[in-house]
Amino acid sequence: MKENIKLKFFLIKGFLGVLLFVAVGEMLINILYNYIVYPWLSDTMKVNFFLTKVSAGESLATFGKGILWVIGHGLADMIPFGIGRKLASGVDDWAGKHIVNQLVSQTAQMTETEQYVYFLGVLAISFLLILGLLLPYLLAALGFSKMVARKVAELEQQEQQRREEYDRRRNLLLSDVAHDLKTPMTAVTGYASALAQGEVEEPEKQQEYLHVIYNKSMQMSGLITLLFEYVKLDSEGFTLKKTREDIGEILRESVAALYTDFEAKDMEVEVLIPEEPIFLWVDRIQFQRAINNLLNNAVKHNPPGTSVGVILEVEEDFFRIRICDNGVLIPKETADYIFDPFVMGDESRASRGSGLGLSIVQKIISMHEGEIVLQQNLTGAYQKAFVIKMKREEE
Repeated sequence: MKENIKLKFFLIKGFLGVLLFVAVGEMLINILYNYIVYPWLSDTMKVNFFLTKVSAGESLATFGKGILWVIGHGLADMIPFGIGRKLASGVDDWAGKHIVNQLVSQTAQMTETEQYVYFLGVLAISFLLILGLLLPYLLAALGFSKMVARKVAELEQQEQQRREEYDRRRNLLLSDVAHDLKTPMTAVTGYASALAQGEVEEPEKQQEYLHVIYNKSMQMSGLITLLFEYVKLDSEGFTLKKTREDIGEILRESVAALYTDFEAKDMEVEVLIPEEPIFLWVDRIQFQRAINNLLNNAVKHNPPGTSVGVILEVEEDFFRIRICDNGVLIPKETADYIFDPFVMGDESRASRGSGLGLSIVQKIISMHEGEIVLQQNLTGAYQKAFVIKMKREEE
């Protein structure tokens, strides 16, 4: 989204610059023509049909007629069977007697060779005048094309850097996934082997080993599920299964589902949701997954005692969901890419996670035609908030 806005701003700015250049160029050319070129053409060369003492529109029309008159008469002698004469007569009628009389009077006393040279000179002057009139547009087009080419090259370089960064993060994710699967798998293998070989005889110890095996298995299952969800959302052909749902009820259910997690970390949760239903067509499972991911992040990445807010604000045409807290701020270098896949807010290996949770959230909200942003350094009870903005459904 930001890149599209920047590109549009660049094109608008470049286009306005081109218009300004053309306007200034035309003004300078008009000054040059009116005060230098035309007096020279009229007084010295006696070619005064290029500009008459009338309005600019009439002058341009006269100028065009004069050029076509010269071209028409130049071609007339080359066309046989009397067609050329008819063409010349038609050009005379169209161009008007004013131009014809001027040219006739100016060439009447000339020899055939002088007339030929005169007409060639008129053609050359006509070409130069046309080139002069088009010069600002040609230069503007050339400058704009070079500017766009440089911008395209810059965007391609940025895209290449993004791909390289994406590949780097993906490789890091694969390494982390392998590590996160290997560590619990090693524990599961060790404890299961001890139980299978009868090395643990005490029932309490056996229960402890079984409990560890269960917890490690659930840890691996959660990671695999997260990977599966990310791939599924990003796969071709996946569609949402939307139903008309009360957004406030979804938020209440999500908070209730994580109540024990908040309680375990001594976190206080403030829920500010209007009593009246706020309906929207959503995929309930996916939308609730996005909310749960945001709440899980608030629990996982903040210290005990952090205050968390779940706020639903209703406007005339849209509503906002704010998942707020007064915990740890996210560094700017991470916050700028927080919704990209494989980005982790905490660089410590133990708590870094997979880096897919917020990417899944952003994907789900985008598929619901909404947007999500991170806001930090807020005033009031909360320092940061993930804000979801969505259009309200018409009654």
